[in-house]
Formats: sequence, structure tokens, C-alpha cells
Amino acid sequence: MCGITGLWSLRLAYADLHSGVRAMTDAVRHRGPDDSGIETVSRLDAGEREPRVVFGHRRLSILDLSAAGHQPMRDPETGNWITYNGEIYNFVELRAELEGRGHRFRTRCDTEVILKAYSQWGVGCWRRLRGIFAFGLWDAHYQELYLVRDHLGVKPLYHAKTAQGLAFASEVRAVLSSGWVERRLSQDALRSFLKYGSVQEPCTLVRGVESVPPGHYLTCAPNGVVTPRPFWQVAEGVVRNLARPPTVEDVRGELDASVRRQMVSDVPVGIFLSAGIDSTALAALAARAQPGGVRTFCIGSEEKGFDESREAARTAELLGCQHTTLVLEGKLVHQSLEHALASYDQPSSDGINTYFISLLVRQAGIKVALSGLGGDELFVGYSGFRKGLMTEKVGRVLRLLPHDVRCGIGAGIGRFSRPGSAMFGAFSEMLQPGLPAAYFASRTLFSQRHIDRLLAPTVRSANRSLSPWEQREILLAREAEFLAPVDRVSFFELQSYMVSTLLRDSDQMSMAHGLELRVPLIDPGLVECVFPIASEIKTGKGLNKRLLLDAMQGLIPPEVGLRQKRGFTLPFEQWLRRDLEATVAACFSSKKLHAPWNEPVFRSIWSDFGRGKIAWTRVLALFVLENWLQQNSVTA
Repeated sequence: MCGITGLWSLRLAYADLHSGVRAMTDAVRHRGPDDSGIETVSRLDAGEREPRVVFGHRRLSILDLSAAGHQPMRDPETGNWITYNGEIYNFVELRAELEGRGHRFRTRCDTEVILKAYSQWGVGCWRRLRGIFAFGLWDAHYQELYLVRDHLGVKPLYHAKTAQGLAFASEVRAVLSSGWVERRLSQDALRSFLKYGSVQEPCTLVRGVESVPPGHYLTCAPNGVVTPRPFWQVAEGVVRNLARPPTVEDVRGELDASVRRQMVSDVPVGIFLSAGIDSTALAALAARAQPGGVRTFCIGSEEKGFDESREAARTAELLGCQHTTLVLEGKLVHQSLEHALASYDQPSSDGINTYFISLLVRQAGIKVALSGLGGDELFVGYSGFRKGLMTEKVGRVLRLLPHDVRCGIGAGIGRFSRPGSAMFGAFSEMLQPGLPAAYFASRTLFSQRHIDRLLAPTVRSANRSLSPWEQREILLAREAEFLAPVDRVSFFELQSYMVSTLLRDSDQMSMAHGLELRVPLIDPGLVECVFPIASEIKTGKGLNKRLLLDAMQGLIPPEVGLRQKRGFTLPFEQWLRRDLEATVAACFSSKKLHAPWNEPVFRSIWSDFGRGKIAWTRVLALFVLENWLQQNSVTA
């Protein structure tokens, strides 16, 4: 994993571009502590109407640890350049195929494979890459810049089109460091954060900065016109497999292949292990690939009801893994809170848990770890899934009500219920006109009507046009229309909650420690294999990951399938009432707030939490948001 940066301009001199890229690259130093590079990739004698382009890179050495893997990297045969973050798991097969077509390689890096693949197949090569990646590629002949992001959006990639040109980077903070973008708060992104507890794709909290969509690439033509195009969509695999639906054996084969590919590394690989099915499946398959050589890690808690370290240690023992446990105390959280909060490139009500387990794994000398992230969303197996299905069912009933009746009931609930109320917030959202799918109400932190009460009158939603994230929700709802109910919720989970919350949090919190996090359970081949399988095979008699259990039969201890699902959570409610109370209370009572709040309503959130009226997630979300705005000097 690495940090990538770049600037494209028709106006500025190379000296100005180098200065900007240097500042951007320094901003992502934590993502790549092993090496760095800045290169002019366009023609040095570029004329007034020709683009000038400079790439930057910070390297975390995983494959080919030698200086041969230095980036930005140039293909001497074509003159093309790349700055790349990620891992291509099928690079060995692609390299062999390219060598058979006459290409010569100078390194053992997957970076060079991308360059050669592009010279052979053009933009069609993006589809052939199996892995997690984000990169900028400069075509020297056509003078075109490509920004490419992996199939499911595991690796981040942000861009901003400004008067100076086009800036791109692995992090929003790096784009800000270019000096090309004002530190102004995006009202659209703010609303998405308040609704879901994380900023929704493609928005960021900085006005004018957006992400490249998952499975897409952007083309920046020589005249500066930027065009987005998809190269992969979940629906493609579903349609392709309809003629011959995959079997449980096919799923097992894809699981095994995905884990084996993602164990490839020139440095040791660890595994995040909980007591659940997902991480146990990864550990079991890894133990088959490397008997006796797999290291597993788990976080334990001093709080009763949150600790699953004993079950995880038992699982590791049965699988023959080398296991390490860290007991996380509230005092340690308080001591490390400042750095944890500073690790957010975009704020989230989640993510701090990943910060601490990443810290543990990195301190143990591990630079690469496998995570079971995505298993819940793909294999159907937790309480949020039931909530999503129930919300969809209730939403279909509510749509039968006349429009005016729905609006009237929803407005009444929004006006008289407490902001942050889970039940009333979700119900109010289901009655909201224009909601593209009832599912989205199941993930509601604050409903739109409650958001209007939280924000100052000058930024409320009257006559507001659809934001980019709302347009994306409409598009996702259309794409999911043909899916069965269970698959429909799974699709939404993968394309919204996972991308905008889980993957972003995992990336930023692991990279804060220079740790590369791999996610075998959302390999695109596995996703294409699982989606066409009938819902009843996936779920059995309930939402208990029946398909995954069947695929792993004989490989994982039987007791794992009988354990109650807890989820990877930490005792934040207890900490907010004890170790973190003074810090968070000071935020809510501050006389200098950074978001455009209706201050009495904002302050009531903390007092309502103190009286047990709303959940801790609402408090943590607003606290993290305010802290991020302050730390990054972003103003309304």
C-alpha cells in the first residue's frame, strides 16, 4: 500500500507543480514510510496548450523490496508513467501472459505489470486486474491522464478540478495540501454524514473534492475535459452466471483462491481474528496454504459483554495459528484518542476500533494483514441485515399511503421526536418523499427532518437540489430493481455502507500505522460467484451465513457456527460516560463550533445521551465531525 499524488495543469510552470506535489506527498508520508518520489511525467518542453503533469509517491514496500520498485515508475518502451497504490493479486499470471506476447520486465513488481498490461490492452486491461488498487497513469503518446479505482472501492482515490487544473491523491488532506482547493465545507457532504455517520460517495467534506467511483476510471483529455467511465459492475457477474448458477463448491474454490492469492507477500502476513465465521474462514484457509506459519491477532476488552478474545484464541489453537491478544482499556483509548482522531482523512462514527487493532498488528512487526470485512455484507449474516429487510418490507406498505398523508405524518414525527431517536428517525425517513429505496432508512443516524433541526436555518433543505450522493442512491436503486429482497439488501450494503464507511475507515486507520489491509471476502470473482446463488441457499432457515458455513464445512471448528454474532465493537458507551466524558462534553459546550449548527439543538444531543434518551453513536459522530473540521481548518 502506498500514497499517490499528482497535479495536471495547462497554466502553471513545472516549478509550481513540483512544489504542490511535494506538499501533497508529504501529507501522505504515513501511508508509505519506506520510500518516496516526485517526477515530471509529461514533456519538459510542453507548449502553452499542452498539459504539464507531475506525479508523487510514498511507498510501503510489500512486493519486490528492492529499489527496483521505486515510484513513480516509467515504461521505457512507451514513455508511460504510473503512480500506484495497491496490490494486483494475479500479477504473476498476467506477467507470464505478457511475456508470452514479447514484453520484457525489469522488476518483480506488480506496478510494472500494470504498465505493460496497459501498453498491450489499453483501458481494457483494468478489467483484467484482480486486486485492490488506485492509480494515476499518464499516456505519453495521447497525452491523457487516467485515474483508476478498483472494482469495489477498497482503495481511495480523490480528485478536484480547479482553475489551476486537476489534482488527485489517496487522501483528501493531500488534495488540500496542494493549495488548489479552498478549505470550505461541502453542505451536501455534511448532510450525508449526519444521515449515515460517514460521508457518502462520491462526496467529501471539502467542497469541490470528490472520489473516483468504485469500478470506474476517469480520463483527463489534453484539453482538460474529465470523463468518468465504468469498467466493472456487480450486475455484470450476476447476469453472466445466470445460465449456470454457481454451486457451494464453486464458492469454496473462489474463497480458497482468493485467500491464497492474498497471502502472497515478501513480508509476513497477519490475520485479524475475532470469534466470528468470517475471520475464522480466512484463518482456516490461510493455515491450509501456510501450515504452522499463520499469525492471528485479536482485541480483548476489559468490559464485560464485549470481549471475545478467549473464543478467538481457542479458534487459533484449533487451527494451529500463532495468536496474539491485546486487552484494550479505556485509559489507553483516552491516551491515544488524539492520534486516532487525527488519523481520519474523512470523519466517521466508526473506525476507531480498526485504529487500535491496526496499532497492535503493526507493533508486532506485521506490515500486511487480512480482514474479514465484507463477509457480513456478501454472505448475509447480522442484525443490520434483518433491519434492512424489515425496512424494505415496511417501506413497500407505506408507499401505498397517499403522498400528502405520508408527508404529513413524516413532518409530524420529525417535528416532535427527539433528534437522534433511532426508531422515530428511521420511520420519519421511510416517509420522506423521494427516498429511492426504503433500505437507506435502515442506516439512518439522523433523519432529514432531524438534520434540518440540527442545522442553522441558513443551511436547511428548502428548495435544495439533489446532491451527488443522493443521485448515486437513485442509480443504485435502479440497478437493484431486478434483485431478490436478500440480494437487494446485500447489493446496497456492498455499494453504500461498505464503501462509504467500512472500507474507508479500514484504509485510513490501517494506513495511519503503515499497515496494508487486504480483504479476501470481497474479491470481485467471489462477489460474482456468490450473488447469483439463490437466496434460500445463502440463508437456510435464517440470516446466519449458511452459504459460507456450507462452503467451509470440514475446514473450520463446528463450534464457530454456533457462536452468537457480536460484531467487532468496543464499549464506547461506557467510555463516553467515564474515560472520555470530559473531552466530549467540552466539545458540546464549546463557544466556537465549526459546523453550521443550530446550537441549542446540537448541545441537546449530549444532554439527551446523558439521560439515556439516545445512543452513543450519535454523540460520537458529532464529536468526531467537529474535531475533524477543527483539525483541518475547514469552515462553513
